[in-house]
Amino acid sequence: MEEKRIPETLEEAYELRDRAYSEDERDFYQEHVYRLRREEYRSRGIRTEISSRKRERQSAIEFSREMFFLEVSEIAATNATANGAAAGSSEVLQAQAQARAYATRLDTHAFLKQLASPHVTAVDLYRRNYLALLRIGKSPEEAYYLSRVIGLVGEREFQQTLATVRERGHPGGRLAYLVERTAIQIRDLPGGMILILLTFFVSLFAFVWTANEWGGKTAGEILLITLGLILAGALMLVSAVFIVTFIRAVNK
Repeated sequence: MEEKRIPETLEEAYELRDRAYSEDERDFYQEHVYRLRREEYRSRGIRTEISSRKRERQSAIEFSREMFFLEVSEIAATNATANGAAAGSSEVLQAQAQARAYATRLDTHAFLKQLASPHVTAVDLYRRNYLALLRIGKSPEEAYYLSRVIGLVGEREFQQTLATVRERGHPGGRLAYLVERTAIQIRDLPGGMILILLTFFVSLFAFVWTANEWGGKTAGEILLITLGLILAGALMLVSAVFIVTFIRAVNK
């Protein structure tokens, strides 16, 4: 049996973990990620509690909230400097603040998912999505929506999807991605789901009412009724697509 490499740096541990071909190998290198990350925190004077570590392992969350946000800030700073911003500049600080803001939104969504389904490691998976997307250069906004669209998939499917995102900029078809992203944006609005349901039923009522207005009308009025039917039908179809997208996203 081939002896596993012992990583000496955190970057090497991440690389070996991401290239692992089996769950056992990935878990082996994940332990070294924890070890090297703890050593880095200790060198910075950040306390790490054993109880917190146990909670992480029991709920299969890769990083504690503190670890996750520190990781997000570091990647955001690296991306900003790679794009020409000076280290410690306002551009870097702004990039870090934006990355943390979207990380907060994603973490809130992930914790609600995990509360609804405790057996699903939603927090772990959403954080994995977000960090990996930031590492390949996606903006915090793109990484947030892509993380939501990709959802709770296994490691193999995630790596395949990540390769597609690198190649095309989005998972699957572009139209499907834009529809799902728009649905997420609407759903994130206060009362967004209620708004879509109201739109569907109002457009359905308008369609039925307009369809009953044919009798004894002039040619001009019939044209207006036809346009009204087309508009109501299109609005009903669009809202129905969003409703179906919402339902599909329940498991994501």
